[in-house]
Amino acid sequence: MEANLKATLRESIGSGESRRLRNEGFLPAVIYGLGMDPVSIAVNAREFTNALKTDAGSNVILNLEVGKSKYTTLAREIQRHPYKNEFLHIDLIQIDLTQNVEANVQVNFLGTPIGVKDEGGLVQTINSTITVSTLPSTIPASLDLDISELNVGENATVLDVKLPEGVELATEDDDSILVTITLPRAAIEEEEIDGLEGEGLEGEEGAEGESSEETAGEESSDESGE
Repeated sequence: MEANLKATLRESIGSGESRRLRNEGFLPAVIYGLGMDPVSIAVNAREFTNALKTDAGSNVILNLEVGKSKYTTLAREIQRHPYKNEFLHIDLIQIDLTQNVEANVQVNFLGTPIGVKDEGGLVQTINSTITVSTLPSTIPASLDLDISELNVGENATVLDVKLPEGVELATEDDDSILVTITLPRAAIEEEEIDGLEGEGLEGEEGAEGESSEETAGEESSDESGE
């Protein structure tokens, strides 16, 4: 997926200038990569937001026209406001469409795990994206992973995700955990309590046995004395 955007050069930088741009409906951004000197620009915030609404999401190829210069880029980092639904700044990396790039891709977890249906477990998501290496034009919009066969205590890792042809993991032996199936805290605490009660019963039985032996010993001594 590609989107075409027009941008303007920023004559000055700094937090004050960035606020002014955002108030006027623009986003401060910087382009770098492929040996070029960084170029500070401003893009239309609404046009950039619309570009992200394609199936490619944040991995959409952005063809930027900045005056007489043109750049083919990907968004490397998008800074968002901590609580408002708006962007603050964009780092754009210039790319060569014939060379592989690294990109973070969303993973969709499919199915209800056995550990949830039959064992009362919960799905704990550790990470929902993986980093792949591929040509810019073949970056997947998302990837699917079936987790329906997982039991309590089992994990799904990056290596379990099936990648399309031409797409590889950025780190070949990456075995990071994506999801794990765990028991709810209440169930774990109940097991721990049951275990402690069991140990208490064993202790009481042992103490009763010792008391009986001591009583028997005392009675035997008394009889001998008589």
